[in-house]
Amino acid sequence: MNPVVTLGRKSVDLKFKAFGLKIIQDIPTDNFNRILEFHLKNGWIKTYEYDGFDAWIDYGKVKLSNEGRKLKFEWDNWREGEISGKASDVEALAAKFNYTARETPNWWPATSKTFK
Repeated sequence: MNPVVTLGRKSVDLKFKAFGLKIIQDIPTDNFNRILEFHLKNGWIKTYEYDGFDAWIDYGKVKLSNEGRKLKFEWDNWREGEISGKASDVEALAAKFNYTARETPNWWPATSKTFK
């Protein structure tokens, strides 16, 4: 595997452990959109939204905040949705919507043809 990719992944894994974060990945687009809308209707405020030329076509990102708590919603058209934030918030979200919260991201295989 490319050493730069390995270093990048290890630094993200370390960030998740050091800051007590968790992540839910591979959320189908329709469910991802429902979960995002649920949060917006229940007191979460949008503090950032990616607005690049490809926003919500190839990639999308929204950061939400509620009483000091923060969640990051990211979507792309290959892996679909993922949500990350403090472990307690992500675990509660995972339980409510029947997903599994992970302690670090599940990385794509580096040997995948997608990365060549």
